[in-house]
Amino acid sequence: MSDTTATCVSHPVFGEGEVLDYRWRRTEVLVKFKSGLRLWIPVSRVMPVAHEEKPISEISARRMIEAFRMGIVPHQDVEDFTFGRDSEIEKILSGLNNLKQGKGGVFLIEGEYGSGKTHLLEYIHHQALKMNMVTTRCEFDPREVAPNRPKRVWREIVHNLRFINQDHENSFRDLLRKASELSIPEHCFYTPLLAKLKRLDESNLMAEVFWQWIEGESTKEYAVEYRSPYRIRGGYRIPALYDFSTAADFYCYNISGLSYIAQKLELHGLVVLIDEAETVTHLWDIIAFTRGMNFLEGLIRTALDDPELKKIDSRLIHNQVRPTPYIYQDSYILLVIATTPMPYDYTYIKLTNFIKHRLSLVQLKEKALIEAFNRLTLVYSRAYPGFILNDSEKKQFFVNALKKKDEGIRFFIKYCVEVLDLIRLRQLGVIKKISN
Repeated sequence: MSDTTATCVSHPVFGEGEVLDYRWRRTEVLVKFKSGLRLWIPVSRVMPVAHEEKPISEISARRMIEAFRMGIVPHQDVEDFTFGRDSEIEKILSGLNNLKQGKGGVFLIEGEYGSGKTHLLEYIHHQALKMNMVTTRCEFDPREVAPNRPKRVWREIVHNLRFINQDHENSFRDLLRKASELSIPEHCFYTPLLAKLKRLDESNLMAEVFWQWIEGESTKEYAVEYRSPYRIRGGYRIPALYDFSTAADFYCYNISGLSYIAQKLELHGLVVLIDEAETVTHLWDIIAFTRGMNFLEGLIRTALDDPELKKIDSRLIHNQVRPTPYIYQDSYILLVIATTPMPYDYTYIKLTNFIKHRLSLVQLKEKALIEAFNRLTLVYSRAYPGFILNDSEKKQFFVNALKKKDEGIRFFIKYCVEVLDLIRLRQLGVIKKISN
């Protein structure tokens, strides 16, 4: 707890109390707890309680607890449930502010399973939307969204793309509809696509087929016959979304084009969040692995606005159907990649050499766990009115919960909710005893 005007604080064992005094250069605080105890406590062991905050409704609290049972935090609550990552957040916010000034970049978030990588990506997603940016996320999967099949990555990127306009959340289709009012010069995909959108009759089923086609979805079910009215014939002179692995240049070109459109629409740029990047090492086929790494390298260098990628070069990997540069005009992309560390993989080391900003998620300190514990028990009591956690139970509970910290914040949260559930069920008489 920093120097604060808050008169109330919370302690994981003794609960809430009123601040009476400070000593030792404000490193200790005298607190009168609701139980009647008056104790000098290290400032680092208590946190301010802002009673003026809007109270959490029972429905909202129940929604949060359901997410906590899986070890995750709901997207809309991510800002209030982020603890102990001040240094990482400061660096990420600096990257977002740079993007707002027209300069992209790449961040690598490394951490073991359960360390909070996905949570930090959600925090970045939330902040990017607040800062009026276009943002999207893609979770790699060796079967469904493998990086050696860039069309599948494209499909995830456009499906999850979001931005805020007039206080409403908007999608990829909304972005392109707005972009159809722009003049996008000499882009082999967007220039004819946006011209087509100006003439598109949205009430016609053909419009939905067209949208699914450009989003990377299969439209075969609409084109069962050669002369089907819903067959995409020639793509209206729009290049097909190539379903082969050497088309990394074309998809990076399209993603950079999206960032250019976002910037022209005064949405600052495109934030791309990639989770489970270690999936690329699960591609046991050496050709698939190499192509997956090549795509990741292309995407990283695209976000870095590498001038070599703004032209077709025989030294780079290009598709042979319609070669394109990797970057259209200028790139306005902040790329954030989350992965478990792979320190002994040569290809991984080579890839990460392109990345200047690397954030290693270390185990959360006890102070951050105290804050998380206090907030969690508060939400739980709101979710289940009448639930009571006495001081002795709370003390033992927190001591046991700390034993889970080595397994990561996800397991810490799950353990806390599971124990709270058991205590509540015991109070209701459903179970008789709780074992440690």
